[in-house]
This record gives sequence, structure tokens and C-alpha cells, in this order.
Amino acid sequence: MEEIKNIIFDWDNTLFPFKKYWEIAHRKVFLDLIDFQDGFSIDDFMAKYRELDEQLWPLVHEGKMTIAQLREERVRQVLDYYAIHYKENFVRLFFDIFLTALLEEIEVDHDLLTKIKELSQNYNIAILSNGESWEQREKIKRFGFENLFPVYISAETGFAKPDQAAFRNILEKENFERKATLMVGDLVEHDILPAQELGLATAYIGYNDSKIADENYKSIQSFLEDFLK
Repeated sequence: MEEIKNIIFDWDNTLFPFKKYWEIAHRKVFLDLIDFQDGFSIDDFMAKYRELDEQLWPLVHEGKMTIAQLREERVRQVLDYYAIHYKENFVRLFFDIFLTALLEEIEVDHDLLTKIKELSQNYNIAILSNGESWEQREKIKRFGFENLFPVYISAETGFAKPDQAAFRNILEKENFERKATLMVGDLVEHDILPAQELGLATAYIGYNDSKIADENYKSIQSFLEDFLK
């Protein structure tokens, strides 16, 4: 990819290890709020919670459920599954409790930060993310990426991936030529396919074998090792 001059990074699970903090924060909150001495462990509980989460996400992608509704429903269903009594107000407030716990856990990955800054010496870098403004900005700040690169968040721009408008907007605002731009992300449907349809080069980050992206990497670290050679 010698012709690449610009790199657009997805945020969650590409630059920022959201899954890691998602797991840590949920375990912390559930352990604080639930008595796990009734025949099931936190590991059992989290396994079921992840299973329910995976079952509900397709409904969001199909437009049959909002993300806010998913966040409540997965809690409601896991509590019902284990016959744990709860008040509906607990379900409504749970995500705010979880998000507070997640933000408190975030630490700067200094090695990643150093390598990204080194990468920016040779490439123009921008971040493109779906999500709420405050939530994403706070994660970016706590992870050490605040004010380093242009950031485009769907709640602020009005354009959410996989809508190609999200990609066209960042290309136009940053004056990135399509043929000289690489999109790096962890979701084929949201990051890779729409970018390819616009003529961008693509790099997939993750453990699924993707034959769609131009390049595939198991982690952001392996991507950076390749591009910093």
C-alpha cells in the first residue's frame, strides 16, 4: 500500500479495546449488585449475558430495536433467566452505572499511543466512530487520544456507518483522496464494505477470517508493526 497517504481508524474494538473494558466493567457491576451464592457463578452469568447480547444485536441491525432498548433488554433477560428479582428502574439505570464503571477502568496504553504518533509522522490520521458524543469523547480522552487527530462521531455529524455519507463526509472535510485513503476497522459490514464501495483501501482488524478486506490483521498491534516497518 505504498500509495496510501491517509488512514481512517474506527474507534471501538479497533483503536480502543472496548470488548476488554466491556467485560471488566460488567463483571464489576454485577458482582457489586448480585449475590452469586445461589448455584451459579459470575462466569456462568457473564456467559449467558454475552449470549443474550449476541442474540439481540441482529435486531438492532435490522432496525427492530434501538441500542438503548438492547441495553435494557439484555439485562432484563439475564435477570429473568436466573430468576433474580429486580425493579424496572434498575434496568433503566443499569447502563449509566455500567458506563461509569467502564470509564473508571480505562488506562492509557502508552505503547499504542507512541506507535500511533509515530505513524502520524508519515500518514494523515482521522477517527470515524458511531456512538454518542459525550460517551465517545470521554473514552477518547481517558485513553489518551484527545486532540491528537480529527474525530468524527455519528451523533455529532448525523452520519452513521455503514451509511456511505459518513465516509464521504470525512473524506470531504479532511480533503482525503479516495485512492490514497485506507479504512481500518473491526466490522466488515460497517467499516470494510462501505469503504470499499467508495474506492478506499481496507484493513480488517480481528480474529474472523475476512477475505473481503485488502489486508487482515489479528490486532491493531500487528497492523502497526506492519505499517511502521
